[in-house]
Amino acid sequence: MSDTAAGVTTTDKPIKVNKWETNAVKNALDDACKKYFKETLNFAEDYKLMDGRLYISFIACLFSGYALIYDWLNPFPKSRSILILCVIAYFILMGILTFYMQFIERGKFYAGKLVDRAGVDPVSRCTVSSKLKKYDDKYQLTLDYNDGTDKTSKSLKKSIGNYFDENGVLCYDRFTADIRKMYDEARLNARKAK
Repeated sequence: MSDTAAGVTTTDKPIKVNKWETNAVKNALDDACKKYFKETLNFAEDYKLMDGRLYISFIACLFSGYALIYDWLNPFPKSRSILILCVIAYFILMGILTFYMQFIERGKFYAGKLVDRAGVDPVSRCTVSSKLKKYDDKYQLTLDYNDGTDKTSKSLKKSIGNYFDENGVLCYDRFTADIRKMYDEARLNARKAK
């Protein structure tokens, strides 16, 4: 959608959030980071990490759907053992999903890859995770960079006041300047390691 009279697209509107709502602030910063990697650095998003969560959830839904259909075709006394099996499987899968989100994803909201068009360099991969505790103003951003041979990790911990003005509008240029600095340092460290 665009406003043709003014020539301004709706995507160019500044991001405004309630600066006292921690989740809204974190999501706005995470989305701005994703946008920067996709549009400015030309990374293609890699959905493998998020697909793992979807596969586990899909299998759990299959168990619950099977239990529902089986119970409808064979009313309760006959379907007791199948219902017990499906309920146990569902709860085990929810435990696996919780473990996956806590220890494998660990707050990662973006994974991307940059393919060298000439085909000379290996695929570069970036994974970005963030933390913002409730009632805390310190936003922590961690960038894991892998250039195909070496891995480097860089972290940034700053107050959200550096990125939002008094009205809750995101200062995109300030935020992306810090991301660019982290990204450049990670690439430089990966090259030094070679």
